[in-house]
Amino acid sequence: MRLAVDAANLLHDRRGIGRYARALLRDFYRRPDDEVQVTLLVPHAWPRLVRARLSKALGGMPVVLHRRRDVTQLHPDLVWYPWNGMTWVTPFPSVATVHDVWPFAAPAEDLRKRRNEQLPFRTTAARAAAIITDSAFSRAEIVKHLDVRPELVRVVHLGTESAFPREDKRSKLQAPLLLDGASRYVLFVGESEPRKDLATLQAAMLQLPDALRMTTGLVIAGRPGPGLAARGRLRATRREGKATHVLCFERVASVPTLVTGEVGDPMLQALYAGASALAFPSRYEGFGLPVLEAMAHGIPVVAADAASVPEVAEDAALYFAPGDAGGLAGALARVMTDVGLAAQLRAAGIARAAQMSWDLCADQTLRIFREVVDKGRK
Repeated sequence: MRLAVDAANLLHDRRGIGRYARALLRDFYRRPDDEVQVTLLVPHAWPRLVRARLSKALGGMPVVLHRRRDVTQLHPDLVWYPWNGMTWVTPFPSVATVHDVWPFAAPAEDLRKRRNEQLPFRTTAARAAAIITDSAFSRAEIVKHLDVRPELVRVVHLGTESAFPREDKRSKLQAPLLLDGASRYVLFVGESEPRKDLATLQAAMLQLPDALRMTTGLVIAGRPGPGLAARGRLRATRREGKATHVLCFERVASVPTLVTGEVGDPMLQALYAGASALAFPSRYEGFGLPVLEAMAHGIPVVAADAASVPEVAEDAALYFAPGDAGGLAGALARVMTDVGLAAQLRAAGIARAAQMSWDLCADQTLRIFREVVDKGRK
């Protein structure tokens, strides 16, 4: 199968969507040519200028790269759009991954902005031969808001690396992270947009019992949004001859806080491995990849009982009502003080994460691609 892929965001998207696209492409490139041949399509006038960077992003794979506008000369069997809809079209069969339909669930008040945000989804509904989505929740949302036939939308859960016990994950680091200003930390991973509900987590941290509140840091990893100022800093150092990082917390209303901004995959893995808990207060998710990644690292997860999250985590997370800061504070306090509960959540999380791998995600995705290609040839 000759597969062309919209690779426009491959280098700069550090969100879960970017990790999804890179993980699947690494898998596709490892497969024999008689199974799948991948060509990356970029909007650049001179693709060779980004070839080395794209290859590095995909683990050093020798990538095949072409300008997006030359796609008609390539005659691919299929074009895949992994970036939450189609921003351009081709005359070839197309499959788009739609991770969520937030621009429809909470449409922008400004009409022009609303149209621009919704256009890739409407194009997908009109032109895609199949839509892949991350969860049954997101599938129902797509059918509801885009008015497409349910059989057009196929659910493929996201994945993560193989799950290992917490000790194994730590041993893979060059050295554990060092903490300055806190004894432990709660981790938040994601953009600080309203639906992620970081405000509820910040309020919950203030409601922790004094002994925990004064010694438990909050690490916010991800693209900062409006109103989220830089706090604390990451400082590189050496310990026992090994490179490591110090998490330097800054007191914000008595809560030790560190806002890292976007981080690369190695640092993100280190932050997961060192956390006492992942807090996931999001009110609307198509999947919730940080939940799965934290569970794979053996980190207890405390999450809002909302959208796709219970589908992803099942009984491997401790839930609270969306927007309930007191409920979140109580759940975090339980995880950090009840050794038995924390161990139970770790074990359940590792078991749940082991059921969802990138290999499985790639297998199921390719199966859908082949079905679309075979149908088009009949």
